[in-house]
Amino acid sequence: MRKAFRPWILASLSLSSIAVSQIAIASDDIAAANSDYSEIIVTAQKRSESVQHIPLAVSAVTGDNLARLGVSSPLQLGAAVPNLNLQTNSGVTYIYLRGVGNNFLGLGTDSNVAYHANGVYVARPRAQVASYFDVDRIEVVRGPQGDLYGRNATGGSINIITRKPTQDFQANATLTAGNYGLLQGEFGIGGAIIPDKLAVRVAGFVIDRNGYGKNEATGKDIDTRKEQAGRITVEITPTENFSVELIGDYFHGGNDSWGSVHQAGSALPGALTIAEQFGNFPTKIRNTISSVNPRRNVRVWGVAGTTTLDLSETASFKTITAYRRSRFNMLDDLIGTNPTLQPIRQREAQHQFSEEAQFLANGGNWDFILGGYYFTEKVDGFINIPIFFAPSALFDQRGTGKTKAYAVFAHGSYAMSDKLKLILGARYSDESRSSTGSTILGFPPSIPTGGKKHFTAFTPKVTLQYEPTNNVSLYAGVSKGFKSGGYTIGVPGPGVDPEKLLSYEAGIKAQLFDRRLTANIAAFWYDYTKMVVTRIVGPQTIDENAGASTVKGIEFELMARPVDQLRLTASLGLLDPKFDSYLSTDPVNPAAGVQSLAGNRLPGAAKYSGRIAADYDIPVGDGAKFTLSGDMSFSGNMYFDPYEHRTSYQGAYEIYNASLTYDSGSWWSVTGWGRNLANKTIVSNQLISSDFLLYPRLTYLRDPRTYGIDFRAKF
Repeated sequence: MRKAFRPWILASLSLSSIAVSQIAIASDDIAAANSDYSEIIVTAQKRSESVQHIPLAVSAVTGDNLARLGVSSPLQLGAAVPNLNLQTNSGVTYIYLRGVGNNFLGLGTDSNVAYHANGVYVARPRAQVASYFDVDRIEVVRGPQGDLYGRNATGGSINIITRKPTQDFQANATLTAGNYGLLQGEFGIGGAIIPDKLAVRVAGFVIDRNGYGKNEATGKDIDTRKEQAGRITVEITPTENFSVELIGDYFHGGNDSWGSVHQAGSALPGALTIAEQFGNFPTKIRNTISSVNPRRNVRVWGVAGTTTLDLSETASFKTITAYRRSRFNMLDDLIGTNPTLQPIRQREAQHQFSEEAQFLANGGNWDFILGGYYFTEKVDGFINIPIFFAPSALFDQRGTGKTKAYAVFAHGSYAMSDKLKLILGARYSDESRSSTGSTILGFPPSIPTGGKKHFTAFTPKVTLQYEPTNNVSLYAGVSKGFKSGGYTIGVPGPGVDPEKLLSYEAGIKAQLFDRRLTANIAAFWYDYTKMVVTRIVGPQTIDENAGASTVKGIEFELMARPVDQLRLTASLGLLDPKFDSYLSTDPVNPAAGVQSLAGNRLPGAAKYSGRIAADYDIPVGDGAKFTLSGDMSFSGNMYFDPYEHRTSYQGAYEIYNASLTYDSGSWWSVTGWGRNLANKTIVSNQLISSDFLLYPRLTYLRDPRTYGIDFRAKF
């Protein structure tokens, strides 16, 4: 029954989507002009547009949907977007989008998916764990965005858009209690201080949750979550044509949020890890054994200012100036023994400054953006691991990395007819990266590391968009992406070259039956060169460029409201990501020598993933209603390394969630919810560690079954 269920899901979604697309192409007369269902407006192309009329694969998850899904951190977002997979390891956020990502652990390395907060690039993956709260929407743009977003947008872009001040007084608050001692609170309050001149919004978030497991050596909880965050947004409008937005934000996460290392045994069949040989193996996979209580501490803060000057009714000038800092400290136990044999300490301190200027203009049948961008960053840090077999043995990597990047870009569209539009974009990037540092591999003396690299890249984009009706949009295009090369701080070697990705994509977006049915389909083909792959060899983490890869896929997103009381959503991502050429030595089987990994699947990529959800409203009088919600997210199997080890692997799975909400029809509502109702134990990420530890599998887990109650108020 279980095996037959998954193909049925895939076939049903695929056939439904294809059928809807055929209806959409043939339909000329189904109008949405009188629809009561509003459009979602996004800024994925740096101007406000309907998500249904942008010739891009964009998923916009609103703040209300985040609340319904229980998403309060980046690691919980994946199920809401096709082909998006978010993982964590040692406090690092890994983002995989359409199979493009990286399982790096080193300091100073960059993600393949550009992560933004209110349009400001957040460079450090260790700083991307900040809580989601008082969010208007999250925009996920799939596919390379080399023209508008530039560096490190090979896989796509994620932008968190928070709620803005309003002229009217508005306030909202949510209180949550749940199992594992969960207590969570969120609020937002704001309005005009001086009408039409000055408006302010203040928001805050706090969560305190006990652990999902125990440290059997100390009795302390592990996999806890303790975070505090705040934000203030000020909008100043001195004149009708000039405005300033100022945002200051702060986030702190402590204890061992974002996952402890769990021991899953050796990657070698029949072998015992060092921990097991010392008689230290936990009774449950969610527990650990160590004299070290894991600790992670992250502090992130930033300020940003956006100015907008309307030069005329058709032209404006905009600047975004931002400064951000992050601090990350970690203590954990790599192998899990009591007393500990191998504690690991990490520290990463970073600050960045960015400046972006945009000139926007539009005419009767054209629009364009011209812009310039500057980014500079400095990262300091170390990774320190005492080696147990000798008192003076030590693995230590430390140093400093610097980045300075410049870019100019242009993006515009021209309507060649009422139905046909040409979109052109291009960006020229110039980037310098340097690193100085040292490493100790076992015993002193230290080895100098680092160097300097300079890169330039030209990333164009060409798209044709055809809209046969107001409700149907078809598009096809070619674009390039560029991910910066450089150095991992403290790692010896020549560093890595930039990744490059050439994308071919076509799609259809359709809204039918007074917008009661929305169907979006995107198909893509990537030529991906010099993908950066991370390996653990001996005591050190090594990054290297693979040769070439091909990624093919198709995505479906369906939203339907057959009657006012019922809302249905479904998404499906199908993926075929493979190495075409990659020669590498398997650290788990070095005796085999250099192997060809051609035909192996890219790490972190499932062949299929998706979600099916339904919400049903039951009116109970005087504007009050009950809403019954249920959803299932599912994923095919995936490997966590390029060698396709079955010991670094997560099998196919489904996750079931449900909730019941009572909305009073006035200022308050209450929701009872349950997530991962079947209590599946799912591996989020897994790395095979060093040979001298006998290849322990360092494992990180997704949440177990959780349940609780939300109380929401809105004024």
